[in-house]
Amino acid sequence: MTFSIIGTGFILPAHIEAIRHVGGKIIDVVNTARGEDTWRDMIKTTKADCVVILTPNDLHFPMAMAAAEAGKTVLCEKPLTLKSEEAKILAEKSKNIFTVLQLRHHPLVKKLKREIKPGETYEILMDISVYRDPEYYQSWKGKTERSGGVLINLGIHYFDLLLHLFGEPEKISLSAINEKTGEGTLEGKNYRCSFKISTDAKRDEQRRVFKINGVSYNFSSKDNLSYENLHKFVYEDLLKGQGNSPQDTVPSLSLIENLYARR
Repeated sequence: MTFSIIGTGFILPAHIEAIRHVGGKIIDVVNTARGEDTWRDMIKTTKADCVVILTPNDLHFPMAMAAAEAGKTVLCEKPLTLKSEEAKILAEKSKNIFTVLQLRHHPLVKKLKREIKPGETYEILMDISVYRDPEYYQSWKGKTERSGGVLINLGIHYFDLLLHLFGEPEKISLSAINEKTGEGTLEGKNYRCSFKISTDAKRDEQRRVFKINGVSYNFSSKDNLSYENLHKFVYEDLLKGQGNSPQDTVPSLSLIENLYARR
């Protein structure tokens, strides 16, 4: 399979490594700083089988639409869209649009998926608190209208993981939400999850905590496979015509929309 890549940010090396892993070939790379015409022209003219989107979050939907209209397979980094309705539109547009939900491929996640039992009750703590410098807030990542805010830009993978393992919540409560922090409680049929998603931690107090009944799971530790390695599984699925579809992203996006609506 051949690939055209839009976006040259920090996640690009992970995708290059994964493409090499599956024997793919990159034939175009475009930096969005050159303007909208550049990426639109590339989508129209590229001979690649697949367009890979690694750009600021607000560009994902129009780029995925343009690539699908050009008849390309699409692989888009998280979040696929900023709105659940946009994800539904993409689902209707093409069966060849996929997104990167690499944590679903983690061996620990697969093990938990097998072991979690509907008849048991689970207490979950999800605390994703990181430090971000002033430059972060001055970039597109610090602008809610472009990034989707802290719950999407930082929290989307973990909300997806929670719903993938335990299902959608039946009761939602929000205790805090602002530019840097979202905090609250989610209750489902067999679980209660206390969550905090924040970019306001001190540099020496950063943490990514995911506990189930008091047991900690570290999905980003190199001991448990790094994010970069997990991208390889995403590309293996892609070559089989499989992967996470736009519809797979709707539950977590809808949940986040529900949380933001409670501000």
